[in-house]
Parts: sequence; structure tokens; C-alpha cells
Amino acid sequence: MTEAVEGHVTTEIVMLNPETVRGVSNMTSQEFIAALMSRLGGMNPEETGGFQEAPLAFDAVWALALALNKTVAPLKGRGRRLEDFNYNNHDITSEIYRALNTSSFEGVSGQVVFDAQGSRMAMTLIEQLQGGSYKKIGYYDSSQKNLSWFGNDVWIGAGPPADRTVVIEEYRFLSQKLFAAVSVFAGLGILLGILCLTFNIYNGNVRYIQNSQPYLNNMTAVGCMMALAAVFPLGIDGHHVHRSQFPVVCQFRLWLLGLGFSLAYGSMFTKIWWVHTLFTKKEEKKEKKKQHLEPWKLYATVGVLLAIDFLSLVIWQIVDPLHITVEKFTKEAPKEDLDVLIQPLLEHCSSEKMNTWLGIVVLWSNLMAQNIC
Repeated sequence: MTEAVEGHVTTEIVMLNPETVRGVSNMTSQEFIAALMSRLGGMNPEETGGFQEAPLAFDAVWALALALNKTVAPLKGRGRRLEDFNYNNHDITSEIYRALNTSSFEGVSGQVVFDAQGSRMAMTLIEQLQGGSYKKIGYYDSSQKNLSWFGNDVWIGAGPPADRTVVIEEYRFLSQKLFAAVSVFAGLGILLGILCLTFNIYNGNVRYIQNSQPYLNNMTAVGCMMALAAVFPLGIDGHHVHRSQFPVVCQFRLWLLGLGFSLAYGSMFTKIWWVHTLFTKKEEKKEKKKQHLEPWKLYATVGVLLAIDFLSLVIWQIVDPLHITVEKFTKEAPKEDLDVLIQPLLEHCSSEKMNTWLGIVVLWSNLMAQNIC
């Protein structure tokens, strides 16, 4: 127990003015104690009840006397006297209370002042248990809002213990190993797309390539590369860029992924739609095979699909633009420090009606994917 209580701090009202100041009674605190000891006639102060509180009682009597003196003139002006006081006379009671509440004088216990509720605003003594005995380490004067600190406080450890749990905000970032691994696969996919695109352009005069609509193939390859390129801004967070630059990263994510999906699947949808309409009508099968396909119709179809997505994204960014949002998770308590809590934070892109806009984009994408299937 001795080890547990060592260093704790206590506070109590200062009952005796520590300064040598002659108060309203024309006595200093030291003179008052000397006079009190003389009255006790050699009795042990520790065995005398109320000895420590005597300065407070002495100043309380003075406060009442001064307050009664202050009420004489106001009561006389209203034709009243203190001798007329009784517990049913509210006028005299209110005047006495007002006089007491506005009292302010120097007493043997310190500055005597009362707050709005009538409580004594006394100085507070701050003590600390050091080596088994209490040592004075400071005073606080609530009336003057002044703290006097002696600087002789002693603490176990580096400094004073925390008066509250310290919450440390800690941002959570994407694992760099995971980001690097996914980026490598995305880069390989982009490289494969470049090879396919190069092969398609280089062999553009080959009949089989011409019959497979090479321009749509090129659009599919470019769209896939754009969607794969979105992996890089998706993995960028506050670990890589400043907070002020994060909204730009949010835009790159949205536009690369959105337009890449539209271009890739839009061109695939156009090819499948053309093949479907060309070979499913049995009664017109031979005539359809002989017809010459007009490429501009296919490109126009891809353009319409791309324009719908582009318009959706433009409206989204004008009406409800993306911005950085910090999400807070449940606080975590580290094992090594009981006075600290970790507040995990995660930065991500969001807008006011994020779910609504994502619903529109996903619904349109699903409709396109279903048509492809």
C-alpha cells in the first residue's frame, strides 16, 4: 500500500494564510495562532477539537460583522433597523445576504470572497506524498485564478501520470507489398494488351483480322488497359500523396475505371450484338452473310455506350463531386501502454450520395454485361 500511494496528490482548503499579511482584524496569521495558543494555555493543539478550522471560524465572524455593518445604511434609508430582523422578514434577510455575498477582505485564513452561490472562495493547498510524508507543492487561488507552483513535485517515471486516456490518431494505409504485387500483375496485363494491340495493327491486312473487326478489337484492348491502369490510383493513398492532392487521385480512379470498362465491354457488346443479329435469323441467314457490314454503325454503337457513361460521370462530378473522407474505426488499446488508445483512421474517396451514383453506374454496367452474355 505504501508503494501504491507514493506520489499521489491531495488538495484541501487553506485554513491559515501562508503569507505574513495584516488583515482586517489587524492581525497576521502568525499573530492569530500565537494568540490562540495563549488562550489554550499550553494544551496540545492536535487534541483540541476545531483547532485547524479556527482561522476559518474567526474570519466567518468578521465576515458577518462587516456584512451587518454594511446593511445599516441601506436599511436606515428604507426606515428599517437591524434590530427589526426576524426570520420572516425577507427584506432584511436579502440585504444581509447581499452584503455577505459582496464581502471581500483579507483575513487570517487568506482572502475572504464568496461566489454567486454564497460559497467561500478560499485558496487551495496542493500537497504530494513524498517519502511517506506530505509536502506542499503549490497553491491555487480560485478568486484570482492564480496557480503558485513550487516545482518540488516528484514523480515515479518520466513525469506526471496522464489525467485522461490519450487518443492517438493513426492512419491506416494499404499494404505496400500487396500494392506492389497487384501493380505487377496489372502491369503485365497492360503489357499483354499492348502486345495484342500491336499484333492487331501489324496484321491489319490479314483477311482473318479484317473479318474480326480490328478496330473493335483495338478498342477492347485499350479499354482493358485503361481498367488495369486504374489499379495504380486505386492503390495510392495518404502514404504516397498529400491530402490536398487526394481529390485528384479520386478523379483518376473514377474516370479510368469507368471509361475503361465502357470502352472494353462496349466494343465487346457491339461485336456480339452484330454476330447475334447476323446469324440468328434463319430466314435471312444467307442474305445477311452476303451483306457488307458498314463499320460506322459499329463505331456509332460503341460511341453511344461510351457517351452514356461519360455523361453519367460528368453529371456525377458536377452535382456531387468526389472528395476525401476520413472514416473512424473502433479504438484499439495497445498492450504496452494502458493510458493510450489508438484511433484507426482510413482515407477514401466519397461523395454525399455515393451509393446512389454507384447504383446507377453498376446497374448500367450489369445491363451491358447481361446483354453480352
